[in-house]
Amino acid sequence: MLKALRLIGVFLAIISVLFVVSCEDDDSFREVSIISISPNEIFPGDEVTLEGENFNDVLFVFLNSNQVPYQLDGNMITFTTPINGGVGERTVTLVMPDGYIVTTDITIVPRPFPIIEALSANAVPEGEDLTIRGTSLDNIQSVTVGEVEATVVSSTSEELTITIPAGLNPNIPTEVLITTTGGEASTGESFYVGENLLANGNFELGSGDDFTNWSKFNGADVLTATTASGETYYGRSLRAEGLGPNPWNTQFVSDDAITQDGAEYTFFMWIKGQSGTPGNGGNIRFSTNPGGSAQYSGNYDITAEWQQISWTFTANSAQTRIVMDLGAVENAVYFIDNATLVGQGTPPPPPVNINGSFEESDLGAADNITGWGGLNSTLATGEITDEDSHDGDKSLKMTINELGANPWNIQPNSSMDVVDGQTYILSVWFKGTGISNIKVAIDQGGDPGWAEWGAPEVGFTNNQWTEVTYEFTASTTNGGPNNARFAISMSYDGNVGGIIYIDDLEVTPVQ
Repeated sequence: MLKALRLIGVFLAIISVLFVVSCEDDDSFREVSIISISPNEIFPGDEVTLEGENFNDVLFVFLNSNQVPYQLDGNMITFTTPINGGVGERTVTLVMPDGYIVTTDITIVPRPFPIIEALSANAVPEGEDLTIRGTSLDNIQSVTVGEVEATVVSSTSEELTITIPAGLNPNIPTEVLITTTGGEASTGESFYVGENLLANGNFELGSGDDFTNWSKFNGADVLTATTASGETYYGRSLRAEGLGPNPWNTQFVSDDAITQDGAEYTFFMWIKGQSGTPGNGGNIRFSTNPGGSAQYSGNYDITAEWQQISWTFTANSAQTRIVMDLGAVENAVYFIDNATLVGQGTPPPPPVNINGSFEESDLGAADNITGWGGLNSTLATGEITDEDSHDGDKSLKMTINELGANPWNIQPNSSMDVVDGQTYILSVWFKGTGISNIKVAIDQGGDPGWAEWGAPEVGFTNNQWTEVTYEFTASTTNGGPNNARFAISMSYDGNVGGIIYIDDLEVTPVQ
């Protein structure tokens, strides 16, 4: 098919009076007509197509008084409206030989602003994709995440997919800003760069009314899946009904998420109530389970519009379940999606990995206690026992064979990996009789070598578990790479055959 591009580089005055030629005067005359114009809605920068008859006679195309380049393809003429040419009524003029012209009017309307309706996820790590649903999401000029340019994977009017860029601070509210030729749209602070610690938090996995990685503790029959229009935020959502009168009468619970004791976390999700049900959703709360003691949020009033609600708490366990307590208001109906748990900022460093609970050692072990040695241990015999413990099932049992004059005469020891300049707190629990003095010695090589801690200001009560703590700052300059030895030294004023139990030794970095 022949295509011709016709363009003149100088202004051509348009003859304002139609030049009419009768068939008797000129047998070669052919009428040029415009049959249709597309698209129906024309925006600045859009491609406009005219379909008609005898377009081979067209020499020039004008938009008002401005000549525009065009492309001829049979009986179709295509041209592009100026991006910065404004909006409103415009006259399209086709110019043929002998001053013959044909005109038609078009209306150029402002391009609509982009609108964000929903996100496929509300926490996505760098390098992974985020899909945004909305309107007018094409004609992309840029997409930034926290002011860092993102890669656009695909873009249509209703759906935009981007890849989260690298170099952003994790686990803080981060704006996704979409800029199109029609304007800007922002997620505000409802999105986080980082990992959602809850598996299947968007509820897409599961069959029927089951949700992979989630449990129905109470009210299983009223916790169902929905994909119905108006009931979903993005894809598959949870429909829940309050059974009343207690929050726990309807409970939807995540699988364990890996958390760190003492670190701060934020849980947030999208929710709306069903119009016409009590309170358009009534109110709900969150709680944690299991591990540590349960924690509870305040109550959240739910409306008939989608809203994002959040709860920030400090974890008290290495594993945390998020519980949605949805049962307080009888017959209230909720729709829930994108349940997300993120750590807040940089969590505290994890405790140093030491077999300080002695749970990793076999019962009865003496010379082969996992992770421990018996420096200066001739005056006492050590073994792992389940006779008594501060926590867990096992402890280190020291039986006194001979009394010594110095604390270091009885000195079980171990080692740990440390970070140079980091301050640590060493905590250990003792139980026994006749304990008069306990020291902790830290050896990182060189001079002064063993740097001992003096007698603690702790009153020991016979046969009661007592905690002793010691704070120190690691200095690996003189020792091996990031390694330090420590030893527990004790003076004992009891009798030969006496018993001391040691348990729950932890070394924790100080923030």
